[in-house]
Amino acid sequence: MLWFGSRVTARLVLPVALTLSLLTPECADAQIQPGRMYSGGEQISDPSIGLTLTLPVGWRGMLGPDGESFVMEAESGDGYLFVTGDQMAEAETRAQLGQPIDLGDGVVLMPAGEVRRIATGHLSSAFGVGGAPSDMEGTVDVRLTSTGLGVAFILLSAPGAAEEHRESMRAFALSLGVTEAASPSVQASGDDAWEPYLRGRYVARYFTGSQYTESTELWLCSDGTFHFNNQAGGYGSGASGAYQGLGNGRWSATGAGGSGTLLLDWTGGDPTTYSLEYDYEQDRLYMNGDRWLRGQNERCSE
Repeated sequence: MLWFGSRVTARLVLPVALTLSLLTPECADAQIQPGRMYSGGEQISDPSIGLTLTLPVGWRGMLGPDGESFVMEAESGDGYLFVTGDQMAEAETRAQLGQPIDLGDGVVLMPAGEVRRIATGHLSSAFGVGGAPSDMEGTVDVRLTSTGLGVAFILLSAPGAAEEHRESMRAFALSLGVTEAASPSVQASGDDAWEPYLRGRYVARYFTGSQYTESTELWLCSDGTFHFNNQAGGYGSGASGAYQGLGNGRWSATGAGGSGTLLLDWTGGDPTTYSLEYDYEQDRLYMNGDRWLRGQNERCSE
């Protein structure tokens, strides 16, 4: 997870309602799964960094397309919350909270007050929001954990709902639980062959751009078959409506170690190939140069 060291793109935060509308709600396990929507009262966790959170009532959210953030929307449609984190000491946190935060797409948070300590290990600062499509107020709270991780809660809300949403954000922040970080349960090694590594996997890629969102899901079944789902939609002037593409067939993979090839042999269509890369240091999967997230295969893992 990254914090202010990389830009928090507003394209993830502001049009989140559309992104969520393209996905189907499901009953969630505790561990965050890509492409799954979570509702108020549900618990989410990331064992790799040892954190657990419970979503506030009246909010819903999903793992961001970067796989390193959690993006939420108030069901009332007038508040957005972005959660991310990194190793951060208090002095460094205070320094960053005193600087402008570039959210991308011309949206910038400008400091509008002193950095306050509202509880032990809990800092807060008010921000003005420039460049947003509507009038919004910003608040950034940071919880500093005993493990040295700083978890940032970046709130954008309509002025009339700001106080209510700040209360929800702080309840969310207070639900933060810290446990010992666990090693990844399944992680590639330099000698792994790609086919057994991918067998039974669910992988997904999400993209949110200006006036456009897209999600692609791929289930690589253990019996050699695959299922594919692509959803896309636009909004705003001149944008088209929603689109969904489904497909299936058989898959195979070649290669071992850091690179390989995935072949999708479509039923009634031409084969498609993807180049495969694995970043061992960051534990990340790339297909055709794009990062794909790995989640629990609830469709055909066996």
